[in-house]
Amino acid sequence: MPQSFFASSFARNISLQNTGEYGTISDMEYFWTSFNIVMPLVIMMAVGILIRRVGLVSEDAFRVMNRIVFYIGIPALVFYGVATDPTPARWQYALWVAGSVLAAFVISMLLALVLSKDPSKRGTLAQAAYRSNDGIFGLAVASALLGEGNTGTMAFTLVISASLFGVTGVLCYELNRGGKVNIGKVILNTLKNPVLIAAVLAFIVRFTGITLPYFILRPIEYFKHMCTPLGFLVLGGVLSFKSLKEDWKLVTVISVVKLILFPVAVCLIAYFLGGLRGPELASIFIVFSAPSAMSCMPMASELGGDVKLSGELIAVTTVLSLLTVFLYLTFFGGILA
Repeated sequence: MPQSFFASSFARNISLQNTGEYGTISDMEYFWTSFNIVMPLVIMMAVGILIRRVGLVSEDAFRVMNRIVFYIGIPALVFYGVATDPTPARWQYALWVAGSVLAAFVISMLLALVLSKDPSKRGTLAQAAYRSNDGIFGLAVASALLGEGNTGTMAFTLVISASLFGVTGVLCYELNRGGKVNIGKVILNTLKNPVLIAAVLAFIVRFTGITLPYFILRPIEYFKHMCTPLGFLVLGGVLSFKSLKEDWKLVTVISVVKLILFPVAVCLIAYFLGGLRGPELASIFIVFSAPSAMSCMPMASELGGDVKLSGELIAVTTVLSLLTVFLYLTFFGGILA
């Protein structure tokens, strides 16, 4: 399996440490490795912003491209990662991921009750605080951190997190709206999730031992490689900070919770209590350090949330996450690699 640049740098640092030569060079290696992971993402987002500014592609067209990423790119990446991952399914780890997502959901709901009296804002705030862009942003970081051939654990993690994000995302609005929760809508939204469908098909292929022919597997691989560059072009193309002044306090609180409190708390618990290491710890870190999900905005529109606030939260957490992830990888990358 190909080794990521970060993993190879970390291996060299361990060697230096064992020989007593560990020091400033290692620190700089961590810095440049983190820089080389995050900077390509910044450049792809910047290209998306530039394309929109010069009028080459409209904002509506970017939203159509986002649907392509969501319905084709991410499912292809998940299917390929799960179906071709040689390691056995890790169900104890799956419980850690599921428990972490559900705990973050409950805390976010309670926080939203404190921050706002408006039901539409509460659902929007809660969802943005814990629901991550683990598809586009997370998978890009995972590929760079762990290596292209080592993303099976991240794909497995994404199956769990994306499924729970879909269910709890609907509950954010249904519970804040008051009255009876529409269980049918929750189940239907979950079953329609393209990531879940791709995961089910991948598990069928994996556990039945079916060997997919090259002419089927190869296009899936092409689509999975499309996910990151197109996804980050879209992120840059739809970012907007025009109306941030009105909600800046709410946006600040949610950004701190999303990008600092949740990832730090989850990783500390996973490391010291769960004993997670390597790709498992890296994957759960990536899920919780990623910015608010792009899918928060269409869900806010569909379920009566505050669409403007949702867009602001996505924009701010996306930009800030580039800095926070860079800092996490610089100072703690050796633990995650």
